[in-house]
Amino acid sequence: MDTSQLRETLARQLRHSQAQAGLSAALEGFPPDLAGRQVAGHRHTAWQQVEHMRLAAEDLITYCQDSHYEAQTWPDGYWPKSPQPPSAEVWSTSNRRLLDATEQMAGIVEDPNVDLYANVPTAEKEHHHTLRAALILLDHNGYHAAQLIALRQALGIWPAR
Repeated sequence: MDTSQLRETLARQLRHSQAQAGLSAALEGFPPDLAGRQVAGHRHTAWQQVEHMRLAAEDLITYCQDSHYEAQTWPDGYWPKSPQPPSAEVWSTSNRRLLDATEQMAGIVEDPNVDLYANVPTAEKEHHHTLRAALILLDHNGYHAAQLIALRQALGIWPAR
């Protein structure tokens, strides 16, 4: 079976949302001084959302590639303890690393040497393969990007389009 169209579609969707504002748009221009602001009706701050996404994305890549992978403890290993980023630099770094991890997954699915349907090295269940991990990342990023956009709207910092 030729997977080139599947690979291309997955990579494109990971990089750029096709039907709505995506992750890059949700992150672009988000003021660091508002990243830790708690907003009524929202459980998490932008910092918590972004750092959670980064931790999950990097974890999924490790899961796909590392034969010694060990999952973090849920939820503590996947959410930051503080609602505020330690600094504007840490906020910026987390944003960049999240986008880099998403790009790395796009590169993994594009690689014709990667069997999208083969179980990952530490799979404990059938069908725990790279394709599944890429779809989880795509779904997870979409969910939390929408939450970031809702936060931006509540903060009055979502640009009119």
